[in-house]
Amino acid sequence: MKALPRLQLSGFGLRQYRLRLVFAVLVLNLMVIGLAWQSLTQSYTQSQAQATTATQNIALLLEHDVEAYLDKLDLSLKGIVDDLETHRTFISTERLAANLQHIAHHEPHLEYLAVIDARGTVHASSRSTPVAAQNLADWEYFRRHRDSVQPELLISPPFRSKVSDAWVISLSRRIKDADGRFGGIVLAQIRLSYFKALFSNLDLGPNGAVSLRDSALGLVARVPDLDGPEAALGSRTISPQLANALKEGPEHGSYTAPTKMDQVQRSNSYRRMAHYPFYVIVGLAEEDYLTDWHQDFTKTALQVCAFVIGTLTMLALLLHAWAAREADLTTLSRTEHELRTLLETAPDAILIIGAHNCISHYNHQTLLLLGFVDTELRDQALSRILPELDERYDIQHRTCADLDLWAQGNGRLIPVSVSSTPLSTEQGPCVMMILRDITERREREEALRLASLVYQAVGEAIIVTDPSGKIIAINPAFTRLTGFSPDQTLGQSARILQSGRHDQDFYRSMWESLESTGSWKGEILNRRSSGEVVADWLMISTIYDADNQPQWRVGMYSSVTAQKRAEESLWRQASYDVLTGLPNRRLFLDRLQQEMSFARRTDTLVALLLIDLDHFKEVNDRLGHLAGDQVLVETAQRIRGCIRATDTAARLGGDEFAVILGGIKDPEHVESIAQSLVHALAAPHHLHKETVKVSGSIGISFYPTDAESPDTLFEYADRSMYAVKTGGRNGVARYMPPDPDAPPLMLG
Repeated sequence: MKALPRLQLSGFGLRQYRLRLVFAVLVLNLMVIGLAWQSLTQSYTQSQAQATTATQNIALLLEHDVEAYLDKLDLSLKGIVDDLETHRTFISTERLAANLQHIAHHEPHLEYLAVIDARGTVHASSRSTPVAAQNLADWEYFRRHRDSVQPELLISPPFRSKVSDAWVISLSRRIKDADGRFGGIVLAQIRLSYFKALFSNLDLGPNGAVSLRDSALGLVARVPDLDGPEAALGSRTISPQLANALKEGPEHGSYTAPTKMDQVQRSNSYRRMAHYPFYVIVGLAEEDYLTDWHQDFTKTALQVCAFVIGTLTMLALLLHAWAAREADLTTLSRTEHELRTLLETAPDAILIIGAHNCISHYNHQTLLLLGFVDTELRDQALSRILPELDERYDIQHRTCADLDLWAQGNGRLIPVSVSSTPLSTEQGPCVMMILRDITERREREEALRLASLVYQAVGEAIIVTDPSGKIIAINPAFTRLTGFSPDQTLGQSARILQSGRHDQDFYRSMWESLESTGSWKGEILNRRSSGEVVADWLMISTIYDADNQPQWRVGMYSSVTAQKRAEESLWRQASYDVLTGLPNRRLFLDRLQQEMSFARRTDTLVALLLIDLDHFKEVNDRLGHLAGDQVLVETAQRIRGCIRATDTAARLGGDEFAVILGGIKDPEHVESIAQSLVHALAAPHHLHKETVKVSGSIGISFYPTDAESPDTLFEYADRSMYAVKTGGRNGVARYMPPDPDAPPLMLG
């Protein structure tokens, strides 16, 4: 095949061109990102500068408005002072009050306007209705006017009006009498709502803020209102940035900081009034004045991302196209070689069937399979090697899959599996046909058929499953043993035999043995078709395929139910008392060890109760052993009736019984059970001929509080029981550690 010409670039190779192109695209993207960042940074700086300028202008405007209003009020105060000092003897109280009311009427934000005489008594006021008499002689600003000869204007911090309960500040001036001495003051109270109304008219955005503070930085008014101690009137809480700015520029300045009251980042400007002790502070929130900048940032970021993604995508597509072309140049040169190698090394015979069903090409394995030489097959009809195919092969569509046929070789018939696929070539349509030798498979199938005949005849129950456990065969002996017919089992999971009596660990151990050794044997509880659960002896062996993978598992069953019943009878005789049916001493000690282990894990108590029957020997001696046996049987029944189903009662021998109470948290619960046992044992026994009475002496010890070994636990319970015996019988005693020589605690 003629090779395609490689791409050549003047001055340098393709690899160098790729590197330079990648470098150029990266530099272009970095330049675009840098320019966008520079533009956004400049825009951000301009937005901040514009916000600072806006706050400075608003602060200056508010300073002028507030000063103008205060100047107007101060001018009114000066006029009143001049009238009083010049025409005091000609101005009556009524005329003065009328004058004050006239001024207050034209100033709606004026809360109160009054003239206070030298004694601190209200001489005249702007209120038309009389107010309860009050003396202002002790008021701080009254005293400051009285003690000073300067006619200065004094302004108070915010306080609540005693009449209207509104927040106000007061402006006051000193009045001189005819002799030049202190003659009183003129007082005006301004509602702080005036400043809030003034501030509310400003358009500062949703999160803007304006505040008015006095010379000591106490809060006088703020818009918007906030809750909390830091926003209370008179609060001197300010941000560190404002404190630092006031140090550098006490008259006016700007700063950026989050407001302590609401933690909103703002660009702020402040101005100190020239003639009044107030600061005006105006702040614009960053999220308000940077809204347009954020939109520009988002738009620019999206544009830059789109540009970067677009250029990188174009670069990737170009590089991919170059790489694909370069790969094609190498792929085309080796495709023919690979196809020929694949055909020649394939384990199956491969033929190409052309027009008229004639063989046009074939691989070496075809010659080996059929036993022909090279020239004997070329251009031969397909029917020469597959005579059966003319009848069963779809000539029109030329397709088949896993069709088992006999191939005619050079003097012999060969079993093969045939598959075919249509192809399209430059010479026209054709078919690729694959012949696989299935001689070994036929031999295995024959061997399996023979094995099937064998296991159908044997007397042992046999079941065959695939590796997943699906039943593929059973023999008649299996049906006779289990009652399951082939219709009920074939295709079903072997789990239909499970009895539910084994846990996951049992089956996990079985499968681990099968996976590691290929076999398992042991006793298993299986379910018959009738629902009966019986014990079987099961032997499982694994049959592997040619790849050493499990192909089948064969199980052989034999019933061991009769043997199990005999073993169970022997075990019961060895573990239970024949007369009462209660556990004997050996089984009792085993369960005591189990309860002690459980108590250690759960941090609970185990109670051991030793019971000895009182006067039982007299019943035996007087009425005989049959009567004594009846008393023992009834005693066992009464003991079982007083304890829980999870507790253990046992007969240790003769007339001695024992009880294990596990999972105990409160010892008093054990004492109540022991008392119920005492009452139950003391009840009369109605025998065949007469009624007899016996009682019980009970000794109690606890694990682990009294002892940590079974022997010591028995010793302490036995000692407590004999204390009851010596104390009069028919009672309960509990062992009390730690002194082994101390007498047991008698409970009743």
